[in-house]
Amino acid sequence: MKTPLIIERPDLQAWQQKAVFGVMTAVFWVAWFYLWLPLVTLFGWLFFGYQFQFHMIRLEGYEGFLNLLAVYALVIIGMGGALIGWAIYNDFRFRGMDRRKPSAPPSDPQLGEFLSRPALSFEQWRSYAIVTVHHDSQGRIIRVDPVDDGPPEVREP
Repeated sequence: MKTPLIIERPDLQAWQQKAVFGVMTAVFWVAWFYLWLPLVTLFGWLFFGYQFQFHMIRLEGYEGFLNLLAVYALVIIGMGGALIGWAIYNDFRFRGMDRRKPSAPPSDPQLGEFLSRPALSFEQWRSYAIVTVHHDSQGRIIRVDPVDDGPPEVREP
């Protein structure tokens, strides 16, 4: 007995073959609709062109549209004017000030006062290459331990 053709028995297809067949079918349906798109667009233009003429010209809907455009223009002018006014105000307020300058780093006495530590300890901490800083639950420094493992080893690959 001959094996039936897959075209006669689609249930004999593997799931991969079914998936490819489904994707190809979808792609060709999209291509088919894409070929009809110019004709659909033409019908849309004709229908909505008629609707536009009926509502805007025969029923004089353009008057409401022009009134709406005037309201939109006033809103745009108001919002733009507010932004321009704010920019002018800030220009007068901050004219001649360069606010992008970095602040000076704090001195050791200022840092010691802020962290409640003696200023001498900062110089000592800076002399170490690596330190471990221990904090309490409020974030204050409890102690600083230097890590001195010696020079780093160079490992050969």
